Amino acid sequence: MLKETIASAFKSKGKRSMKKSELIMTLTFDLGWFSHEEAKRVVDLALEKGLLMGNEELTPTFDLDEVEVPVDFRPDESIFSEKPVFDRIVEEIAEKTGKSFGEVVAMINRRQEELGNLLSVEVVALIVAKELGLDVSKFLDEVERVVLDQ
Repeated sequence: MLKETIASAFKSKGKRSMKKSELIMTLTFDLGWFSHEEAKRVVDLALEKGLLMGNEELTPTFDLDEVEVPVDFRPDESIFSEKPVFDRIVEEIAEKTGKSFGEVVAMINRRQEELGNLLSVEVVALIVAKELGLDVSKFLDEVERVVLDQ
């Protein structure tokens, strides 16, 4: 939903880049989706998730033309409650292996200890998933951002 929200804002202005303040104003006043503070949170979240790059002049890191936004699209409160990447990796492992969330976390913790606690839990979760034969490619960019921002 965050990607669609950002794409909608840029598409509504017909632009490929915007000043941070203009993007916030677009989300707040032009589209009427958020309060000023919520719009700032949306922009900060998009920067954190790697959907936007830049400081004052922001540019999407994805192709706007490839994002299909329904005509009646309207973001809701869930945009602020996206689960951390670690939780999503654990859920994926649990779903694909039939193990419980707790069992998967325990596996990751054991593996992290075996590795001398030298790696972040997100990286160890990817290792465990890969060792179980799961495709973890969809999580790589986000884990890289989380690990390098720490």
